[in-house]
Amino acid sequence: MTGDGKAWRRFVSAYAPVIHKAVHYTLQWNGGDAAGLDAQDVTQEVFCRLVGDGFHLLSTYDPARAGLSTWLTVVARSTALDCLRARRTERLARHVPYPHHDAHDAYDGHDVEDELAGRLWAEAPVSDDRGELDLPPGLLSRRQSTVLRLLFQDDLDTDEVARTLDIHPKTVRSLKQNALARLRHHFCL
Repeated sequence: MTGDGKAWRRFVSAYAPVIHKAVHYTLQWNGGDAAGLDAQDVTQEVFCRLVGDGFHLLSTYDPARAGLSTWLTVVARSTALDCLRARRTERLARHVPYPHHDAHDAYDGHDVEDELAGRLWAEAPVSDDRGELDLPPGLLSRRQSTVLRLLFQDDLDTDEVARTLDIHPKTVRSLKQNALARLRHHFCL
């Protein structure tokens, strides 16, 4: 398809509705309006990703694994979710100052995210003297709440939490990420 303008226009004409629909529903069900994202803009981002780097992403399509519409729907949803994550990270960064780093410090996005998540956890309303968060019932599972408390209130690292709960460190990281995603969504961050 590289260099063939007519083929590209036919492709866009045929698949723009599929991509736009997937983007629209993904944004609708994941708070895209609250994040200020427009489905048309994200749809354009999908097309930019498809053609970027010499059509690299588009060239990875394998018709033996899925139909083109299905594959494009997955790409569109993934792009929409990436845009939502980026927007929420920007909003969180504007509301909670980043920790100061020396010019010599290596940047690690997880350190910044953990710092911001820790502040979110620390500033959330507490419902009782045991330090339990005042969250709607069912927002976090008991395990998610326990993992966040051990990580951010008791200041344990991932391996210590895993040993304490007798679970694998990957499970700790997964519970943490899922819990933080739920908290971000709940607090519209």
